[in-house]
Amino acid sequence: SWVIGEGHNFVKTMKALSDRVADPDDKLEQVTVVDDQLGRLTFTRDMAEAIFHVLGTHAPYGTYDCTGSGAVKSWADIARAVFEAANGNGGKVVPVSTADYYANAAGPVAPRPVHSALDLSKLESTGFHMPDWEDELEEYLFGSSEKANMEQL
Repeated sequence: SWVIGEGHNFVKTMKALSDRVADPDDKLEQVTVVDDQLGRLTFTRDMAEAIFHVLGTHAPYGTYDCTGSGAVKSWADIARAVFEAANGNGGKVVPVSTADYYANAAGPVAPRPVHSALDLSKLESTGFHMPDWEDELEEYLFGSSEKANMEQL
């Protein structure tokens, strides 16, 4: 659910929009983000570690849900967290319903489930615990070398 890795993704888009809102020369003043779709971010590194764990421990065959652990939040909540961490401008994220977002979209919008949080109990029964996505978000944005990670965004 809500996978974040290399390439274009929601977190990178929100970071770029936060930078624009913070730029006094840019006319973008706020950003509207859907607030009635709920889930948790899943970082590709964590997903890969989970897959290697399941394979390496010869866990029982089956389907394993894999998503970041922690609080279930809306896209708007996540956008606010990115804006706040990047530029201290989380208040510039304006929540909007999915219906209103679709009604005002310039082009086609892919349908999304309303609730995307997954049950981690089967994965956790193998001894693997996904990291809290909010902790991983901070690391993704700033990492141990803030400059190196910011250049990736």
